[in-house]
Amino acid sequence: MSTDELAAQLVSDPRWAWHEGMRDRSGGRVVDLDLWVGTGLLPDLDDLATAGVILGVLVSGGWLTDVAREDGEWIVAVEVPGLGLRGWAADTLGRAAAFAMLSVWDGMDAAVGQA
Repeated sequence: MSTDELAAQLVSDPRWAWHEGMRDRSGGRVVDLDLWVGTGLLPDLDDLATAGVILGVLVSGGWLTDVAREDGEWIVAVEVPGLGLRGWAADTLGRAAAFAMLSVWDGMDAAVGQA
């Protein structure tokens, strides 16, 4: 999956939210949330600040368990609702965090479907 496809998948989820400090794929840095909401712009998953914000969301939800760098790849491990511990590896921290966020959302959706 390309970085743009991954970013588009994040933005298409209704739980997606822009946060101050993130950067979009065109290079704009979020300083006023009202300017980014509903724009259809994609987050820059290669930007460390954007990756940090996504990790912060994972932390605040209680899902993040570990972040590591091994053999040139970033690994983000999360506790996925209904599925347990899962790890996602990618060439950038933002991509690994995005995969982890999507897996958490998928787990939440599956848990709701089982209730």
